[in-house]
Amino acid sequence: MQWLLRRLGRGEFSVLRWLDGDLLAGFAVDDSGYVSIHAATPSLDQHLKLLELTESYRREKGQTTIEVSVWDDDRELLSALRALGYEPSGTSGRELIYELGDATPEPRLPEGFSMRSLEPKLDQAYVELHRAAWSTWAPSTYDREMHASVTSMPDFERELVPIVAAPDGTLAAYCVAWFDPQTQTVEIEPLGTRPEFRRLGLARAIVHEVQRRSTERSATTVMVWSVSKNPEARRVYESAGFRRRRMLHELKRTL
Repeated sequence: MQWLLRRLGRGEFSVLRWLDGDLLAGFAVDDSGYVSIHAATPSLDQHLKLLELTESYRREKGQTTIEVSVWDDDRELLSALRALGYEPSGTSGRELIYELGDATPEPRLPEGFSMRSLEPKLDQAYVELHRAAWSTWAPSTYDREMHASVTSMPDFERELVPIVAAPDGTLAAYCVAWFDPQTQTVEIEPLGTRPEFRRLGLARAIVHEVQRRSTERSATTVMVWSVSKNPEARRVYESAGFRRRRMLHELKRTL
């Protein structure tokens, strides 16, 4: 969620909040029609009520569609959404997890490459690395302003941003890892490699480094989302020992 909030105030990205007196009753993240609902006291009734309010908000804005996600094992919510007219959108994502034990894999890098962390002096080079890694999908919008938003998030740790540097000092690969002390879980979001440094094993080395650093924080699990349209990324995580726990299916309806 903290990674998503970097886009607050940009484009069709908004966060809707509902208050119960002075208390937050729930909120929804609306990312161009893809909506994620979060209730302060989770229940099916509360979830559906917040969804109804979000649908009303989108209608008032002249929007005609809405898309939501549901876990494959949440049959009650899935049944309720289908009764409201939601249908599969054709997109799904795997929740991949790695259970941390006493021993973690040792990162292996090609000769001359080194593992670093996101020191403040590397911020501009890091922004350029991120843009290079993700502009193969579409032009990246990541910039210093967005980077400042990410680094100001309450759970952001510079030591949980491992970076691989090439022999000439060029930043070649990275990921951001987020540690949740309540669940003792570390989430990887995002991970990227410069196109010219791909297929050298750098992404897998980064993942192994996250596993190592997660153990140092007494985390028990590392998790990552793997969307269905990116099988190559899924293979990287599976080669690092990740296994599927559950599936998140996306449903869509016309308002």
